[in-house]
This record gives sequence, structure tokens and C-alpha cells, in this order.
Amino acid sequence: MKQKNRQQPQNWLILLMAMIFLVAISGCKSEPPLPTSTPSPTSTPEPTTTPTRIFTPRPTATPTLPPLGEAGNPITIGFILSQNSSAGTSAEELTDLLRQRTNYEMETLLYPDFQSLSTAIMNGEVDLFWLNPLEYLYLNEQGYAIVMLMTNHQGVFSYGVQFIANINRGFTLHFDPHTGDTLGDMMSALQQFSGTRPCFTNSESIPGFIVPSGLLANTSTPTLDPVFTYNYNAVIRALYIGGICDFGVTYAYTGDPLTSSDILSNLPDAQSLINIVWRSDSLIPNLNLSASPNLPVFIRFRIGEAMLNIADSPDGLYLISNALNYQVEALRSVEDHFYNPLRSAILPLDLDLEALTLKTSLQ
Repeated sequence: MKQKNRQQPQNWLILLMAMIFLVAISGCKSEPPLPTSTPSPTSTPEPTTTPTRIFTPRPTATPTLPPLGEAGNPITIGFILSQNSSAGTSAEELTDLLRQRTNYEMETLLYPDFQSLSTAIMNGEVDLFWLNPLEYLYLNEQGYAIVMLMTNHQGVFSYGVQFIANINRGFTLHFDPHTGDTLGDMMSALQQFSGTRPCFTNSESIPGFIVPSGLLANTSTPTLDPVFTYNYNAVIRALYIGGICDFGVTYAYTGDPLTSSDILSNLPDAQSLINIVWRSDSLIPNLNLSASPNLPVFIRFRIGEAMLNIADSPDGLYLISNALNYQVEALRSVEDHFYNPLRSAILPLDLDLEALTLKTSLQ
């Protein structure tokens, strides 16, 4: 019996170990797989587009111009002339003569008016050009013109104005007709016209309206509204008759309307009745030859010398006069300060030079 009782604890131990073994085995069983989620559809990437290459054409190389004054790059000279006028032929001949004397290649350009010429000058198309006084002041002020040569017209390179009146009007004379000298000062001479009525030629005339208006303004001399007579002989007739205006203005030094054939023939006593009250200095330049500031100085000098040499001969002066439709008796070199008296005379008027140059007249 004791033998049997010793084996019972062993059986219990064996049973316990078996149960532990079963539990261990059950713990080692693999768990069922978790449900797998349906994967999101993967977007198919679009094929990479190869960028279109834009081929910019290479700029065409600007051909290098030959030096100015050589074939293919002529020096240009502008004239305000009709294409069909005989003066155009003379302008071509003058340019040819300059070409021969300077060995520069040159070209004549004709323009119908100052507006078209000035546009070409500002666009750099014209190297040399002929200009009236206000045209020069306008282009010089804008930086497009430098004066080279001045023309002599009717014996003078510049001219002035004279204030005239009927002797019965009682103005004090500041001019000696025997010596041609102006007496006293401009202020006292012109201020006696204060409150009186002038006779002028027209509102575009440089000596017949613009300059005298400037001189009156410079001397603080207010006047009544002017009478425009449209020519100088009519100014003299109005003063001769009386009752139309108190004083008038004409050009001076380049002739005298008081000595014109019309006045001498029809108003023989006008010279004794109409007197010069005061005469200005020569302050209005004649027609000039100007150059673009872009034209090299040595070229300007060479062409200027050639033009002066041409003007030294009668045939040359005849050719220049025909090319300009303007009587030229000589040429001389001048500088910009030659225009300072004119600038001073018109300064108080605050003129619109651009507008005026489209319609002004020398006489």
C-alpha cells in the first residue's frame, strides 16, 4: 500500500506538466491574418512632357557703316525747296561742287517746308541745313543746330528795325538822318510811344512785328492794339495820311522803305514828313548754314572752308543764291553768340518758337 501511495503524487505531477504543455502549445498557434484593406488605386503619373524649345532667331548683325563722308554713308545737306524747282538743280550742283572740293561723299535732300526739314533734322537724317533766324533759335534751343556760316543779303549780315512817325505827331527824334547815328538811349526813345497805336505789317514778321514788340516790352512801353497793314509801304502811307496809327516800324540797314520807288513816285514829300524816331542796332541775322552737333568738328571746318571758297567767286555766289532762292552777296563764319542780341530782344515775349517757325517771315 505504501508503494502505491508514493506513485500518486508522481501521477499528479505528470498531469500538471501535460496541462502546461497543452497551454503552451495553444499559445504558440498563429493568429488568423488581419483583414487587409483594399489599396487605393495609385494614380498613373502622366508622362513627362519635354518642353518645347523656342528658337529665337539671332539678330541680324547691323552692317557697319563706312566712315561718314565715304561712299555708302554720305554727308547730307538739306534745302527747303520744291522737288521740281530749278533751285533744286542748283542745290544739286552746289552739293557736287562741295563734294569735289572736300572729297566727301555728299547728298542733297529737298524738303517742302520747315516742318518736314526740322523733323528730319531731329531724326538725325540731315547733317547740314539752311535756317532763318527763328528756325535757328528753335533748333539750337532743342540741341539740334550749331551755326557755321552767315549770308550777306543786300550788303549786311544782319539788320535792324526803325521806329518812324509823322513829324506832326511831335515825338522827340533820337536819330540823326545825316550821320545815320542813333542818339540817346532806347528807353527814353521808345517810352514816348506809351499809350499810342502802332502800325505793324503782320503778326508773323520778324522785323515788322516780333522784334519791335520785344523792344517795346523790354522798355516797359505799353501800346494800343496795332493796325496790321501787311506791307511796309502801307505803313508809311498810313502815317502819311494820319489818323490810322501814331507810329510804325520797318526794317533798317538792309534798305529803307522810305526810299522805295513806290514812295518816291507817289508820296514825294513823305521823306520830309515821315521821320525816323529811333533805329536799333543790327540784331536780326540773315539766313545761315547750320550743322548738326553730331557732325564732327573737323568735317564742319572742312566743309565751311570749301563753302567760303565757293562764295569767293561770282559763279559760286550765283550758284548759292539760286540754290537758296535768296540773294547772297557773301558768306562769313559766325558763332552762336551772333544771335544773342536777337535772343535779348524777344526774351520778354516768351514766344512759342516751335509754332512761330512754321509761319514766320523775314520781311
